[in-house]
Amino acid sequence: MDKVFTSSLIIVHLLIGIVSCSTQVLRPRGVSLQKSIFYDPSRDFNCVDGSSAIPFVYVNDDYCDCPDGSDEPGTPACLDGVFHCSNLGHISQDIRSSRVNDGICDCCDGSDEYNSSVHCNDICKELGREAYEAARKLEEMVSQGSKIREEMVKKAKEQIEETTRKLAESREELIQIESTKNEKEAIKKDAESREKAALDKYRSEQEAKKQAQEEEEMIRAQEAEKHNAISAFRELDINGDGMLSYTELQGFSKFDQNGDGTVDSEEAKFFLHMKDEMDLEEFATTGWIIMKPYYMRREMPESSSEPTVDGQFGMPRSAITTPPPENSQPSRDDQETMEEDGEENPNDEQEEEEEGPPYTVNKADDNITTEPPEQQYDQETLDVIEKAKLAKKEYSEIESKYLDLTNNIRELEVLQETDYGSESEFLPLNGQCFEYTDREYTYKFCPFNKASQRPKDGGSETNLGQWGRWSGPDENKYERMRLENGVQCWNGPSRSVEVVMRCGIQNLLIGASEPARCEYQFDFETPALCRMEQANLDPSHPAHTEL
Repeated sequence: MDKVFTSSLIIVHLLIGIVSCSTQVLRPRGVSLQKSIFYDPSRDFNCVDGSSAIPFVYVNDDYCDCPDGSDEPGTPACLDGVFHCSNLGHISQDIRSSRVNDGICDCCDGSDEYNSSVHCNDICKELGREAYEAARKLEEMVSQGSKIREEMVKKAKEQIEETTRKLAESREELIQIESTKNEKEAIKKDAESREKAALDKYRSEQEAKKQAQEEEEMIRAQEAEKHNAISAFRELDINGDGMLSYTELQGFSKFDQNGDGTVDSEEAKFFLHMKDEMDLEEFATTGWIIMKPYYMRREMPESSSEPTVDGQFGMPRSAITTPPPENSQPSRDDQETMEEDGEENPNDEQEEEEEGPPYTVNKADDNITTEPPEQQYDQETLDVIEKAKLAKKEYSEIESKYLDLTNNIRELEVLQETDYGSESEFLPLNGQCFEYTDREYTYKFCPFNKASQRPKDGGSETNLGQWGRWSGPDENKYERMRLENGVQCWNGPSRSVEVVMRCGIQNLLIGASEPARCEYQFDFETPALCRMEQANLDPSHPAHTEL
């Protein structure tokens, strides 16, 4: 509002100048009308500071007699002296006496260069007209802005009343919704408890079924494994005496562990737990476990040397001439096992020997166990799940409504708590944003919210600060607004903005600068700061034209 007060002073001084034109007061050069009482030529002059008295003729004699320089207002004799420019037709002013007769025109009436080679034209009337015109325009702007301000105050009042009404309604609605929410929450918890119990029961039943199935499968597998062991024993028990000897195992190249082409006694006894022979029962429970991987792999190709009939090392099964007794003939299942193992297939001799023992089992092992598809819930469980699902949905909906209403209430409370001016005249600015673009950046100012900048040629927006407080002087704190805690500068403080606000006929961001590192200043015009009583201007007062 400095401009407004200045214009007020201009008009006052113009009126004083006009009065001075018609009423000249005799006083020494350089003395203002207000101080003329100290300069009475009929008596000695007393220094204004009271330090001494001198004959009046010593005043303005170009010699400094008073310590305060008051005896030389019209000469440059005293360093601390003050020369008054009357500037009739414009604003009077005081200058340092040292600037009198220094060859520079300081007073618009030229009175400071009365004894100088420089001729100063009296331009006070011309400057007075310009100043008066500027003051008149400023007065018109303040008057117009003040009317807009009144509308802003009226709008703010209506908004505050509407906010108060909405807040009361929302708080009442919140009580009802909270009650419903509590009811829905209780229903949800009960439904969830029932659902958990039903699912636990279902899972328990399913686990029991699964365990029974696994036990059944294990029994089948054990039986199948026992059957495999019996089949293998009968095949390996060449003489059919019911005892499996290590010499019988030496006739099968598949038991050659070191790969030297023969099955020695140590290798054969390894599968009999280092015994010479083993009966069927012991073999099925212990021997088969370590023999199985070797038994399942293919026979080695027959040796080129002619094996002996007594089952010596490396003798293939086909070379044995002594047939087994009738009671040792393989069963139908044994034959199927041998056919599946490919022992009698001549084409097997053409295939390459596989790395590691392929695990193939008889038909009892052919039933591949797979995870059964997940069983559908029974109708009773489905009903419980559906009720829980519905209860959760209803609670979620009412909870969402409760949270939204809570947030709305908080926003209304913040609006009521925020200082929007002595008459809430700044409230209409809330929710609006204004921009200003210079050569590099576009600055954005959202009153009571935030400030930011973004590169003019494109790029991300930088947060310069959030609404903090009013920071104007005590006589009018609403002349400045401070936004704080913006993005931190590299190796520096957090960014902040000081918004300098002044009277204007529209809300407009007119400038942006960075006076100090990471400290910005925005210049903002708004009718909210236009008040006729602050300007001491009377819009009904007629303009003065007599200069």
